[in-house]
Amino acid sequence: MLYRGFQGRIVSFILLAGFLCIGVTSYLCYAYVVDSYDFILRRSSLPQELIDARYSDLFTFLVSMSLVNLLIVVVIAIWALFITHRAAGSVYHMNRVIDEIRSGDAAQRVHLREKDEFQELARSFNAMMDELQKK
Repeated sequence: MLYRGFQGRIVSFILLAGFLCIGVTSYLCYAYVVDSYDFILRRSSLPQELIDARYSDLFTFLVSMSLVNLLIVVVIAIWALFITHRAAGSVYHMNRVIDEIRSGDAAQRVHLREKDEFQELARSFNAMMDELQKK
């Protein structure tokens, strides 16, 4: 991570929001479905071992659903880290070039990778430096 504060806050927010959603959704789903199972299974003539198996299947399903949701949240967080790295890398490179110019090397220019963010800002900065050097 180039800018731990910036990238860390975004990824942390995504993870926190995802975990919160998973927790609330799992709880509500479990509470609703267990109430429905209780209502249906108490009035059935099924043997107790079959009823217990239904509850076990329900628990397994909800855990599986939560794990899939967790995987999705982690993938989204990794994707966000990748996207923020493109932005943070551009800012990092521009700061480095500005520091080099400030230290006396006015010939330095910003050269970003093709897929980096802030391409237009880099072009504008380079054009400004070219104009300043002409004067």
